[in-house]
Amino acid sequence: MPDPIDATEPSRAGHGSLLLDGASAGTPVGGTVCAHAVVALLDLLDEERVTGPDDLTALLDGAGVDRETRDAIERRVQRLQAHLSRAGRRRDELAALFACSRELAEQRDVEALLRSLVHRANDLLGADLTWLAEFDPATGELEVRTACGAVSAQLEGVRVPAGEGMAGFVATRRRPHCSTRYHVDPGFTHDLGADSALLAEGVVSALAVPLVAGDDVIGTLFVATRTETQFHPDQIGLLTAFADHGAVILQGARLLEQARTLAEAADDSRDRLAQHVDEMERAHHDHAELTECVLRGESTIRVAVTLARAMQREVIVLDEFGAPIAQSSDRLPVDGCWRHPDVAGAIAESRRTARFVSTSCPGVAGVVAVVAGPASLGALLVARSATRPSAREQKTLEDAARIVALLRLKQDALADAEDRVRGELLGDLVEPGSRTTDEMRARARGLDLDALRRIFVLSVGDHRRDAVRALARMTPRPVLSAEHAGVVVAIFAESRSVDADRVRNQVRPRIGSPTLVVEGPSLSSCDDVPGSYREARRCLSLLPALGIRDRAVTTAPYSLYLRLFEPEARDIDDFVRAVIGPVLDSDAERGTDLLNTVSAFAECNASTARAARALHLHPNTVVQRLDRITKLLGSRWREPDEFFRIQVAVRLHALRRHATTC
Repeated sequence: MPDPIDATEPSRAGHGSLLLDGASAGTPVGGTVCAHAVVALLDLLDEERVTGPDDLTALLDGAGVDRETRDAIERRVQRLQAHLSRAGRRRDELAALFACSRELAEQRDVEALLRSLVHRANDLLGADLTWLAEFDPATGELEVRTACGAVSAQLEGVRVPAGEGMAGFVATRRRPHCSTRYHVDPGFTHDLGADSALLAEGVVSALAVPLVAGDDVIGTLFVATRTETQFHPDQIGLLTAFADHGAVILQGARLLEQARTLAEAADDSRDRLAQHVDEMERAHHDHAELTECVLRGESTIRVAVTLARAMQREVIVLDEFGAPIAQSSDRLPVDGCWRHPDVAGAIAESRRTARFVSTSCPGVAGVVAVVAGPASLGALLVARSATRPSAREQKTLEDAARIVALLRLKQDALADAEDRVRGELLGDLVEPGSRTTDEMRARARGLDLDALRRIFVLSVGDHRRDAVRALARMTPRPVLSAEHAGVVVAIFAESRSVDADRVRNQVRPRIGSPTLVVEGPSLSSCDDVPGSYREARRCLSLLPALGIRDRAVTTAPYSLYLRLFEPEARDIDDFVRAVIGPVLDSDAERGTDLLNTVSAFAECNASTARAARALHLHPNTVVQRLDRITKLLGSRWREPDEFFRIQVAVRLHALRRHATTC
């Protein structure tokens, strides 16, 4: 403690006098100073004008103080000056600390607060470099978040493992640590990454204090200099106090930001919940409306219109053949968009997953297949708009596909029952039977049998059921259409717009296989149906022998062939035997195929080379066969008259054999 300047009572030391060290009461010495000198001395100290010994020496010399006493007074004054200087500096530091705290408390953004915290710490201590390492609770590491005064890019982002480096050391011990020479300080475990970054910054001395808020260590605050510096206790205390203030403010800002984030998340969740509830209500309403369509027995078109209104998008319903059977309006964005290759691929994918599938087609946003077990009943296409169908809209489409499947199954069940009745009626019409029974059934179905005028017989392989469904969607529709004896028969009322080509064009694209259509002779009444049907059926049987398997024809151009094969036309066999009998016998005895060679030679207009290509034989082989045929038929068989009769005989033999097989 500095030596005190003791004042004595005036009665003991004289009025207006002051005793110094070594003086006792009642003993006047040369060390007494008058009260006026003491007041002047205090004035100098209050005004902080004593910067050297000159003013003080002059004051004491004028007071008549001896040298020893003067030295004692100068020592005490210097101590008092130092104390006052420290107190003033401390006052300024505290004022700056509180000003910084107020400024930091006004910050609400955590990132901005971190930057301000580092900059204010740097200003308070007048350091060359200041940075803050934040504690990561997930990994236990300390990461440098922000720095002030850095000259390289290495420092920010440096991560120090838990308990290592000066940052980990201070955070673990929760008390400050200073290093006059950082890189050789043995007081903590050095981290290579942190040391490398500080070496790049040229750091020599460093001071670190923990950022502690309650029981939580937030991080570590550093100040450093690029010259060797001894940090005194006032600086350490100041930085510690600043760090404590900053930690509390930072923790509060984080909690506020967390609360704000949670509030925003709650608002967002509430909005999403309200939106979800609204979408669920809309989806329930849409599903109920679509279900009502089935219960009321509405058509597929009505379902498409209802679905389009619910989704605010145009909707197309395709049948199992990929052709549109209903659409919500005529304002489709791209005509024929259902034929786009990507649409077909999307329908196949949706058929496998029973879910909505997006497409890249310009006019179609997505599709949902209409399926019932393994059976494909068609698809729903939704037109493209400004936005992609939402999850609710996709779910509505998937529900609508199931509704359409139920509707199609119901319609198909009714159609099957109707087809069975109509098929029985058609069978009675094309086969000779009771006219009274036919009329009774027809009246029960609301049909006028006397209005029947055109009959068509179709060969479609195994696609007879699909062909009947395709004919049912034709405009105008046939009065009767059904399977009968391995073929499909369709009978129309009088109509100029229906012919064999139109019937074939209606069926062929939907079944995707060869379709042979034969129109029988016109009908004047239902009594003509059996004869016209037989004529068309016989023509249908003979056409494949002529190489015709995928065409629309009438019976008129082939009536000659049909007449030749009437049951009473027995002379045909005699003609064939007389012309090509030797060839037939040779093939039967030796197992050769000379008749096929004659047929190919005739079809190729007597060209050996063309016949060889048609038979897939070498021309020399064909020449050898022709020589054998010449021996059997005679040398004149290639002359025009003989060759014509041979051509006719070969064709008639092929037709006769085909007719017998059928």
